[in-house]
Amino acid sequence: MIKKPLVFSLLFCSLMLLNSGSVFALQIKSALDNETVTAKVSSLDVTRILVQGDRIKSVKGAKGTYTHQNDEASGEIYIQPTSPYQDRAFTVLIDTEKGRHFTLLLNPVAVPSDTLMIVPKGVGNQEAMRFETTSDYELTLTHLIRDMSNGVQPDGYLVSEVNPKKTYAIGNVATLKLKTVYQGLKYRGEIYELSNTQSFPITLDERQFYKAGTLAITLENKTIAPHAKTRVIRVVSYA
Repeated sequence: MIKKPLVFSLLFCSLMLLNSGSVFALQIKSALDNETVTAKVSSLDVTRILVQGDRIKSVKGAKGTYTHQNDEASGEIYIQPTSPYQDRAFTVLIDTEKGRHFTLLLNPVAVPSDTLMIVPKGVGNQEAMRFETTSDYELTLTHLIRDMSNGVQPDGYLVSEVNPKKTYAIGNVATLKLKTVYQGLKYRGEIYELSNTQSFPITLDERQFYKAGTLAITLENKTIAPHAKTRVIRVVSYA
């Protein structure tokens, strides 16, 4: 039986105005140590790459295929293909501070800047499994939404702050930006910042936002004051 997404508080609808394939600009790839990961990168802008619970210490690849910058504070890297490789796949080797090694087979596509998160298999699995299976389905999602709303880190979950360069427009009245990701074993939580760009209040409709994999959604405020912000919290299936 297919479960309908749970709706907490108000329903997420204004995203219907967006291209559903471009709103959630985050790729998550689960991989074993020394495994090859195939993913897409932006051919138009930089792609942020990070490893869950670890820090990237080195990156290697064929000369002239890409440019990159290291963020020493976060252990993340930012990659962009060079002009000859904007429509050709290329390979990057990354090593982490915890001794992990991943081969990234990257395919450039003409999309805005993106984030690629490599999730080493086994990170927090036992704790996350207990959190996700101790209660029934609906109660587990309720607990996850509550923890995300209160800034609490569920057992076994990794919480990652996201600082994307891309902000998505919701019609001509608001913008949306992914801010925080809660990564578990079966579930992933996403917190978005929604900003009213107008000089008058806007009201969001109470309609479900159906998107493949969506399990639960909450919108903290239905009516948003002029130039004010609110949070949209979304839980998706990762299994």
